[in-house]
Amino acid sequence: MTVTAETMRPFDSIIGRWRTSGTVLDEHGEPAARIDGTDEYEWMPGGNWIVHRVDVTMGEDRVHALELIGEYDAAAGTYAMRAFDGSGEYGEMTARPNADGSWTFLGDGMRSTLRPAEDRSSMTARWERQIDSGAWIHWMDMRFDAVT
Repeated sequence: MTVTAETMRPFDSIIGRWRTSGTVLDEHGEPAARIDGTDEYEWMPGGNWIVHRVDVTMGEDRVHALELIGEYDAAAGTYAMRAFDGSGEYGEMTARPNADGSWTFLGDGMRSTLRPAEDRSSMTARWERQIDSGAWIHWMDMRFDAVT
């Protein structure tokens, strides 16, 4: 389907610059690393794509990433997410808006629920990853506070 500014409107709730914090958990659910930095979601001119910039530390590692979000699949009700990071890695996920205003992000061996606050002042995300047995385990908790 051709992406239009109208099909992208569900993303209004996450557009902005966010102070990012959180915790990465080990396979036993114990804190393994802190997350600290910024995320920024902005409309590309025309409103057909969203650019997501990531600049965070996860423990001792610095993560820079650029993600493009768009390409609406009407049959599945999802949007494509393509991320590129500073280490040369590339990943794909899908984003699906939920009736309660949250988002489900799903990729190869990982998934997340992102919950924007109604007043757009903050968001929270719970990430899970799939282990070799096929089970999903809690992986990260993140918080995003709006930067004004």
